[in-house]
Amino acid sequence: MPALTIFVASLPESATNERLEEIFSEIGPVKQCFVVREKGKCRGFGFVTYSMEEDAKRALKEIKEYDGKKLSLSVAKKKVNNKKKTGVY
Repeated sequence: MPALTIFVASLPESATNERLEEIFSEIGPVKQCFVVREKGKCRGFGFVTYSMEEDAKRALKEIKEYDGKKLSLSVAKKKVNNKKKTGVY
């Protein structure tokens, strides 16, 4: 089974990588986990990758909040690397 990454939105400004991992590791082993930060503050979202797809699917159903703040979870989309420009101008 491939790993599955979850996009976690609606995180509080005070969110930390450690706390996010603590919450999500209650479901199963977390492969990678990070809060996106700018100028030291959480931008309101982060990503959690599970080793097992089943754990990620379970987390999508079961995890609802971060320290009392309601979260919005979805399967993360693959980043499209579109640096090459092709075509005639």
